Amino acid sequence: MPLTINTNTAAVSASYYLSRNNAMLQKSLHRLSSGSRVSTPADDAGGLAVSMKLTGSIHRLQGVKSSIQNAISFLEVQDGVLEASGRIVDRMGELKSLYMDVLKSDSDKANYDSEFKDLQQQLYQITQEKFNGVSLFAITSGKVFGT
Repeated sequence: MPLTINTNTAAVSASYYLSRNNAMLQKSLHRLSSGSRVSTPADDAGGLAVSMKLTGSIHRLQGVKSSIQNAISFLEVQDGVLEASGRIVDRMGELKSLYMDVLKSDSDKANYDSEFKDLQQQLYQITQEKFNGVSLFAITSGKVFGT
């Protein structure tokens, strides 16, 4: 007894197209729910590659921006310290002029000398200042900012 299998080609074809349309519907719903046109690499491999490249560039630029902001902060602190140093040196020059005045008594000169030595100590302490562990003024082996 022979076995015959009847196939309904119209039903098979309709089933195929129904499953294909269902898959595309699921894909569209996933895109809508995620808010992204590219939700999987299979959607747009080229677009995903460009997107990843741009994302990498953005992260690098954010790092550069952070480095520049740190450098600006370093220079602002250094500028403030240089201003203070300038005022100290100006005062030291003024003290020298006052010390050289022939009308000043020995106690006046001793006071000027004491203040002058204090200012020298302040200048020395300024040279030891650090910003986030980096010396504000020392340059060792020709390197600046650890480059």
